Amino acid sequence: MIVKSDTSEAPEAAASTLKAGGVIVYPTETLYGIGALVFFEESVRRIYEIKGRPSGNPIPILVKDTHMLEQVAELNELALSLAEKFWPGPLTLVLKDAGRLPALITAGTGKVAVRVSSGIFVTRLFEFIDTPLCSTSANISGSEDIHGFDYIRSTFEDKVDLIVDYGNIPPSKGSTIIDTTVNPPQLLREGDVTASNLKEFL
Repeated sequence: MIVKSDTSEAPEAAASTLKAGGVIVYPTETLYGIGALVFFEESVRRIYEIKGRPSGNPIPILVKDTHMLEQVAELNELALSLAEKFWPGPLTLVLKDAGRLPALITAGTGKVAVRVSSGIFVTRLFEFIDTPLCSTSANISGSEDIHGFDYIRSTFEDKVDLIVDYGNIPPSKGSTIIDTTVNPPQLLREGDVTASNLKEFL
């Protein structure tokens, strides 16, 4: 099933699919993501199978806000400062796992990568769900990120339960990732938030 992202029914349709244990492809501010609700372990497992993602590779999570974050992770002082400055936006924080997530998501690391997306559709989606969303790039593992919708449709239409059509997403480096569980914090990937933007924190 494909729905246009700007229709009034799109976020509710996506939420209903997720709550039924489905897997969706949807737009964020950086690229298309593939996701499922974090506590549906079999749905999360489907994401690994669809992408061909190695099982030892953890999956990041999207949350509505820091209050929802507390369902899955422990927010330290540095992470809170970063969240206050850069969220919502393309900054992913690696935090200590709160111990409630399926082991598949954390891959036994004791850590979880979390962010609050500024994507318009994601913001609307969280009006209909009260559970974090596991979210990784909608591509086949090892291939380039996909920004064009035609490629998204041809790659995933017969593999997921719902696709949200936003059209083509402008090119992006993806989210910047910082591990805040180590001292000093470690920049794991530089994305749309640059290292110079983070200088005071690193």
